[in-house]
Amino acid sequence: MHLATVLAAGTTEQLVQVLLVVVLGAIGCVGFGAAMLLLRVILPGVARSADASLGRMRTGRLLVVGILPLVGSALLARGVELAKVEALETAYLLLVALPLALALLVGAMSGLPHVGARVLREGADPSPLARASIGGLVIGLAMVSWAAPPLGVLVTVLLAGWLLGIGLGGLIREPRPSPTRSGE
Repeated sequence: MHLATVLAAGTTEQLVQVLLVVVLGAIGCVGFGAAMLLLRVILPGVARSADASLGRMRTGRLLVVGILPLVGSALLARGVELAKVEALETAYLLLVALPLALALLVGAMSGLPHVGARVLREGADPSPLARASIGGLVIGLAMVSWAAPPLGVLVTVLLAGWLLGIGLGGLIREPRPSPTRSGE
């Protein structure tokens, strides 16, 4: 089969459209990483809290802390949808979906640079922008798994659970031992 046959009318347009989607998707993923870096600069206390949760909690615990509320909120969303009550839908959006979305963003503020640093491990210390952008690109590439729907769902749930666990972990404080008196 010749290249001219492959690039027949319509095929070229489809190839250009696919390439455009890939390029715009990559730019969007890198831009998302840069946006998370900007949020780290604007909200350094929140970023430190998320970094601390990423550092002190193991991956398994982060997944459990993130996946349980994620699954619970999905089940609650389905119940709210079946109820078909507008006030209940508004309450769900304000009291459940919005806080979880904000915690997911906080987790992404810490998780994207962490992933980028892991990818760029070799060589000199990469800049914060490189770490965040590469992390965004890697996570965007992971979303290509949606080409195989069961795998895409699994990857999305695990990734969202991990990022949500990082964000919520910033709110969970490890109990500090109570000070004991010297005579006891």
